[in-house]
Amino acid sequence: MPKLDGSFWKQHSFLAIEMRRVRHPVYLRRNICCLGRGTFNVYLLWPGILAALLSAVFQCPPVHAGSFALNEQSVSGLGTAYAGAAAQADDASTIFFNPAGIALLHQGEFQLGGQLIVPRATFTNEGSRYNLPNTPVNGMLLSGGNDGDGGVAHVLPNVYLAQPVLRSRNYGDLTVGVGLSVPFGLETDYSPGWVGRYAALRTKLTTFDIQPTIAYRLFDRISFGASLDIQYASARLTQAIDFGLAGAELTAQFEQALPGLLAARGVPASAIPSLVTATEQAYSKAGFVPGGRDGVLEVAGDDWKVGFTLGAIVEYWKGNEQSFFQDGRFGVSYRSGISHTLRGNASFRDVPAITAAGAPVQFPQPNAFQDLFFDQNATAQVDLPEIYHLGLYQRFQRQYAIMGDIAWTRWSTLQSVPIVFQNAATPTTVLQLDYKDALRYAVGFEWYATKNLTLRVGFAYDETPIRSASFRTPRIPDNNRYFVSIGLRWSPTHFMDIDVGYAHLFVQDSTVDFTDTQGHELRGKFDSAVDIVSAAVTFRWGGPKAAAPAAPQLPGKEPVGYSK
Repeated sequence: MPKLDGSFWKQHSFLAIEMRRVRHPVYLRRNICCLGRGTFNVYLLWPGILAALLSAVFQCPPVHAGSFALNEQSVSGLGTAYAGAAAQADDASTIFFNPAGIALLHQGEFQLGGQLIVPRATFTNEGSRYNLPNTPVNGMLLSGGNDGDGGVAHVLPNVYLAQPVLRSRNYGDLTVGVGLSVPFGLETDYSPGWVGRYAALRTKLTTFDIQPTIAYRLFDRISFGASLDIQYASARLTQAIDFGLAGAELTAQFEQALPGLLAARGVPASAIPSLVTATEQAYSKAGFVPGGRDGVLEVAGDDWKVGFTLGAIVEYWKGNEQSFFQDGRFGVSYRSGISHTLRGNASFRDVPAITAAGAPVQFPQPNAFQDLFFDQNATAQVDLPEIYHLGLYQRFQRQYAIMGDIAWTRWSTLQSVPIVFQNAATPTTVLQLDYKDALRYAVGFEWYATKNLTLRVGFAYDETPIRSASFRTPRIPDNNRYFVSIGLRWSPTHFMDIDVGYAHLFVQDSTVDFTDTQGHELRGKFDSAVDIVSAAVTFRWGGPKAAAPAAPQLPGKEPVGYSK
């Protein structure tokens, strides 16, 4: 263990080092000791241990749609890797991807679905250490193990309802609907003793969208739709605080001042070295060394906000207009960004008093940590990104269909997160996230094997918005990923469909080289993957809309009995 001599710490307080993610440090001057004729001044920086923790949740995700966005909103869409989701309009789940799609539904529909998401994220430590240049502890390895798997399985609900209101050749088609979905979210959970505990312990972010929708179809070719996104967001996360490192800094300055202070009190010079050594040993034994005394910070907050989604679908081919191609359409949609102000509280556990049993001289202000690290309210402003969607659906040979899809998520709007604390001594901190925009590409294929059975397969490539390893935290061990899926629909009756799907996400190894505001550098690699199993049941009612007059059949030709 390197000796933390006071002369060095007097000039290089670890709390006064400005790390990359903290751009606005504020120094708080505190007179913590007055012995004899001398005053011992310590300068503490509160650059945002709380802020760093809050920022981590807003970099968060299950790894399914870039960072913490979730594509898992449709069981039928899962089978084709959500290819053509903005154009297919296969069932009421089109409300989420493109609200215009419900205008193409022939009957009223209610769909209830669930998607079991099982993520895996195992970490391998590769020399995690203290990154505090020009300090005695620089390069010292962090204690703790690899932890194991930080992923947490969850079931995401999908509920959709669509009802045709008007079907008219003269006035067009009007449909209304409502959806319940979870567009953003994640949960990771690590053990208290793992090596990355100062970066993350538990992270949970959840959003729920209630989406009332209206859609109108004009000229039997062009459909428009709009939804309100009434969104609830909540976050809860925990992280360890290295009070051992902070205590070592304070006691080192105190121990440096001890010889002069004891001499001023009349202590014989021959006795001073032994008293100082005994004091140093007592505080080291009490855990005031790097990694020796951990506390825990938990932050929780929630908020309601409203956004919107707009969409359009153009049907360039319909029915049997061509001998090879049948239904063909493309769709576009726009989901607005939503700015949340999460309001909640920050609570601290295991905040130590700076005392040491058996120390000849006690630290003069044992409650120095409690004076700074106490429960208080906090708010954080986070801007969830807007999403642009372009999809294509083309049916051919009556039995088959191919879909394509491109989605652009404007993660670059999430560059920083301002956090404000109730305590006046805790300054507003601006967190720099530096996300970049990300694209998702998907292709899918459907085979309408019989009137009652549809088979699906899909593939997608999904980019991460995280720029580099230095911005990747264990809360979001995210990287570029490949998405392979299969699925089927079985229609046991004319009024009910059952959809099932399975997908596996191959995630590129996620290298982490993340340094927090206290100087803990987590270095290693995450081996990640995700499995998704889903099922949904759809009930339909009401008769189909009036069909256009059938085209005259050529002699000897009979209509094929396949149906989507």
